[in-house]
Amino acid sequence: MADLRSAPLKLHRAENGHDLWTALEASQYAKLIEHDEPLSTTEAGRMRDLIGFFSNCAEDWENRSASDQSLALEQLGIRLTALQELELHVYSAITKARFDTADGAAVHLPLAVVTILHDDRSSILVTVPRAFGVDGAW
Repeated sequence: MADLRSAPLKLHRAENGHDLWTALEASQYAKLIEHDEPLSTTEAGRMRDLIGFFSNCAEDWENRSASDQSLALEQLGIRLTALQELELHVYSAITKARFDTADGAAVHLPLAVVTILHDDRSSILVTVPRAFGVDGAW
């Protein structure tokens, strides 16, 4: 049975798209994205836009040229600004997660944790279910 207790993890607020670079790198392996309940259809649309763009970038990140990666980070920055205009902020951190393979072997992979909140602190502490095998920030 999975251990569902939580492990604390400190996330830092992204001020620009480049602040999400390491999260994009880690998202190629595994990501956990969550967000506050949107208070309007505008908030919902901007959250979907950022999450969708972020996820699409992560899927083909290594296949992009350095200039395409830079452009993607700039486009993420535009989406961050659009959220900030609504007093929404994006936080992220990278950690290690343990995943068990079909034959029972343990594999440790980077895990990006990203959240969108109605919060403007410079960092926040969140909990990640221990079922992910998280053992601290990377």
